[in-house]
Amino acid sequence: MERRRVDCYTNDMSRQINKERTRRRLLQAILKTIHRYGHGTLTTGRVAQLAGVAQPTFYVHFRSMDQALEQVAEWVAQELDPRLNPDASAELDRAADVLQEAVRKCTRSLVRDRKVAEVFLRNRRDQTNALGRRWTVLTGSLRERMRQIVVQVRPEITGSDAALHAELLVSVVYGLAEAYLDGRVDNLDRATAIASRAIVTSILTTSPVADAA
Repeated sequence: MERRRVDCYTNDMSRQINKERTRRRLLQAILKTIHRYGHGTLTTGRVAQLAGVAQPTFYVHFRSMDQALEQVAEWVAQELDPRLNPDASAELDRAADVLQEAVRKCTRSLVRDRKVAEVFLRNRRDQTNALGRRWTVLTGSLRERMRQIVVQVRPEITGSDAALHAELLVSVVYGLAEAYLDGRVDNLDRATAIASRAIVTSILTTSPVADAA
């Protein structure tokens, strides 16, 4: 009797593992399809074929393509979010070092997986699909982290100037990532150093004018 329970538990665990593997293959197939052919080419048949499963299997895991896209967006966001998480290290006591390391870390992390990076950068502003909406939230988180670092670098900076420089830093991360993927920038560390130093200079020399009421 005890052996039967163990066998049933083992079989259930095996089925769950296989189900999760199939779901992950389908998510990867969706991401690969978008990367290769664009968002408008998505069909359940194409995704299932690329994942190596029968088309009805798609509906075992997802109610619709929209739900599948939401899960792809969530999955990629979970992959990217910890990487796009710059911290001002206590060991970095110079402003240039703090921001340079933040920009370098974020840019390097974003381009680590070319397929993910290209799909993210291509869809990040598109509010008509789940990818764009979820990744807008991710960009907002990165913007807020950069703003916090700007304030640490210069505590007396006004709120509007902190937000402006945070926006510039996010633009640098995305812009350099795109340039690197396109082959227009080959030395990413040097590029991030030059860009971040320019922004540090602006942060430290901007006159602290009070925000408008």
